[in-house]
Amino acid sequence: MALPCDNLNLNLYRVFYIVAKTKSFSESSKVLHISQPAISKHVQNLEYELDTLLFYRTNRGIELTPEAKSLYAYVEKAYNYLMLGERELQEGKDLTKGTISIGIPTYLNIISLNNSIKKFMESNPNIKIKLTNHDESILLNLFEQHSLDLLIIPERKVNNKELKYVELEDDEYCFAACSYFLNVENLNTIEELIKKPLLLPTKNTNQRKKLDEYLNTKGLVANPVMELETSEMIVNYINENLGIGYIPKKVAEKNNNIKIINLQETLPIEKNIIIYNNSTLNSSSRKFIELLSDTKA
Repeated sequence: MALPCDNLNLNLYRVFYIVAKTKSFSESSKVLHISQPAISKHVQNLEYELDTLLFYRTNRGIELTPEAKSLYAYVEKAYNYLMLGERELQEGKDLTKGTISIGIPTYLNIISLNNSIKKFMESNPNIKIKLTNHDESILLNLFEQHSLDLLIIPERKVNNKELKYVELEDDEYCFAACSYFLNVENLNTIEELIKKPLLLPTKNTNQRKKLDEYLNTKGLVANPVMELETSEMIVNYINENLGIGYIPKKVAEKNNNIKIINLQETLPIEKNIIIYNNSTLNSSSRKFIELLSDTKA
């Protein structure tokens, strides 16, 4: 008895998937290590089998036809499941080996995650944890391509039903400076503080947006002398005595050269989550998520 898919050519669908992802025959050729004419022939063969046009050319490159977009959604899921199955087979469900890839935007710190990572590595010494630090937009793209298992982002509503998340420990921010910078002991209010030279995160970061929103409620506007991409950069310039920095309180507490400025007002809290695709999560990452969930509970 013939199976319904006995004539299914998985290689054709693999080529279709890569061309759809790269939107380029030349890039697909590099990824698949076969010639462009062969790529084109594979696409033509699949179009012939399906009796459907799959791609058309635009000024921006190769685009999926409306019919192909529906097909692509299924092919992508199948491809990801195959990759997950292969990875599960290689790693082993007993967690004797494996890798967890976590994406962290450049402007975020992971101090609240450090204890969980340490605890997990102590219990699972053969599991490697790979941390990727990059712009959030790039990390989101990598996450969508399943190149990242987990992604840390500011708290937001997750609309995709396949995506789940675990809330991380809140990050408390503070203003801090070198103990000998200006006369920080006399700074008691945010209104007094913003008149001083400030070292702030860039405007595209979540913590800067929250700080600006908080200042707006008080009719205040910050005019920093420097805007920096990471907390580490801000700390460096605090140590250079160039101004008062806005950094995670836990970072300030770990630096003996830095003095936290205790204001009368309560500053915004940074809430972050770690998101994952439950349907494609490998065993190692699932175990890590379980640890985070238990810790949060």
